[in-house]
Amino acid sequence: MSRQAGGRLGKAGLALLGTAVVLSMTACSSGETEARQVVEQAGTKITVMDNTSESVYTKLQLEGIDKVEGMRSMDWVSEDVIVMDKENRSLAPQMIEGTEQYPHNLYLHNLTTGEDTPLQEGGQNYGAAQVSPDKKYVFYKETNEMIGPGYILGLESGSPVKVDEAPFRVEEGEWADDGKVIFPGMDGVIYKTDVQGVKETVVDSGVPYVHEVVQSGSILYYVTGEDMQLTAYDTDSRQSKVLKQSVVWVVPSPDGSKLAIVKRTKPGEMVLVLCDSEGNEQTELASGQQVFGTSWSPDGSKLAYSLTAENPGDDPNGVFISELESGEQTQLLGDIEIADQLRWSPSGKKLLASAAVLKDNKYVSTTYVIKLS
Repeated sequence: MSRQAGGRLGKAGLALLGTAVVLSMTACSSGETEARQVVEQAGTKITVMDNTSESVYTKLQLEGIDKVEGMRSMDWVSEDVIVMDKENRSLAPQMIEGTEQYPHNLYLHNLTTGEDTPLQEGGQNYGAAQVSPDKKYVFYKETNEMIGPGYILGLESGSPVKVDEAPFRVEEGEWADDGKVIFPGMDGVIYKTDVQGVKETVVDSGVPYVHEVVQSGSILYYVTGEDMQLTAYDTDSRQSKVLKQSVVWVVPSPDGSKLAIVKRTKPGEMVLVLCDSEGNEQTELASGQQVFGTSWSPDGSKLAYSLTAENPGDDPNGVFISELESGEQTQLLGDIEIADQLRWSPSGKKLLASAAVLKDNKYVSTTYVIKLS
């Protein structure tokens, strides 16, 4: 699920950044402190940017950033293998709005060797891929339109299984656990489908538009209505409880004890807040035009997100990590707008970010592999 929302660091974050060392700037920057090396793996050029500066307040350290052009990263299969989409130039292009466009297909990309293995190829555009928690399956969608069919595919073998006969919104759908995907239908009903393609009804929201559906343990969170009401539904007791309003989306921590919530405070401003599992606010982490790609580290100690500042000339933009224990905010990439949810590797030592970067008057999909220690 795409998790986008709002952009200026909160007051506490700005104070910390004023005294802390910014770990890294984006590949678009030209800082002289960066060491860069271009290497080639299986015909793919990778720019390696090293910067081992360390923040004053934290032990978090940046080992380096690998930048790979021409592919859009989706999720991790292992520490060295990711799911990504790229143009399939072995197929004939299609004329779309007066330009030739190749279908985007899914591949497994080995970060060590640079080799690509086809995962799902064909004349359709495939994307929005998520790997199951046990790393055995991938959930993906056809992305030609705003709505489309979803599929589950075994990473080792098997044919794709349709999640639902009816299409649903491309930005929706999440793994509920190792073996089931949860998603809202166009009828306001929330469903689950297992890896065999068996679908079940979870709850009828009673409203036509349900979005930002995510499950944590037995609790199902979803947003409805013009007031963007966040509801928690207990799948065991089958009881619902309204937690908050003006919620853009919610991202539960791995153990479910905390919620990272992006809420709209006024037109053009959104705020990222840390809450307990009941939606009670504890800390404001960031605010501005957009907060995008919010993602918890596997151990729940860090929160990664991309910020778009309300005043880009004065406030920092880019990818940040917030450490919950210390409250430290650290910038990893500057002046960049990512295209998908940030994804942590299984070890929590790497972070995937994808962006569309303007090059030769054309936007090129670019993947950043941020290596931490």
